[in-house]
Amino acid sequence: MASALSAPAWQPPRRSKKKIVFWLVFFAVTAFVTYMKNARVFDPSSEVARHFSPGTRFLIPHAFFSGIALVMGALQFSNRLRARFLALHRRLGYVYVVCVVVGAPMAIPLSVKIGTPSLVAASVVQTFGWVACTLIALYCIRNGNIQQHRRWMLRGYPFAVVFTVTRVIIPIPPILRSGVVGTEIVVWCTIAAAAFLPTLVLEWPALRRARPSAPRASATAQAATAVQ
Repeated sequence: MASALSAPAWQPPRRSKKKIVFWLVFFAVTAFVTYMKNARVFDPSSEVARHFSPGTRFLIPHAFFSGIALVMGALQFSNRLRARFLALHRRLGYVYVVCVVVGAPMAIPLSVKIGTPSLVAASVVQTFGWVACTLIALYCIRNGNIQQHRRWMLRGYPFAVVFTVTRVIIPIPPILRSGVVGTEIVVWCTIAAAAFLPTLVLEWPALRRARPSAPRASATAQAATAVQ
């Protein structure tokens, strides 16, 4: 009875206001840049519709499944959802995996139809990074390695964020004036950042950790040698 009374009651994880604000801003920006670029995509006479028309059969599944993955991935990072509704977290996780595996590769034939060789190569790299990290995260959780599952999810999701970041940067006037070359530079730089920055974030605590002090025995031996 005493141990039961002394045991602390379970409390759900604290809701991070910063995280909520971040995701609200991110999806607001995503919706804005998507609308501004593709508002007339269903108008056959518009420039954007003519641009995508050769790859429409790849664009639709790519946009549908990748869009769902973008939302599901954000929900997977919710500590509160994971703690209170673990079964739902798992189901949404499998939805995320399926959408990534189906939607991401569609970007490759879409790029072949409407992009340059450089953008096709960028699509291949981005797709490989997103799918590979997601499947490794799935492998880790299936084997009970929760810590590595979270780390690989964090490595994979930034490849999805490339969609939003590139559409924010490309309309900057100097980049927009440089045309296709500017677009290719932005896309490649953003993909490189998506591949590198998550590892930096994950390893930063270890990098900042103080170097362990030398063993006391070694210090004592050095002092004895100095006396002699």
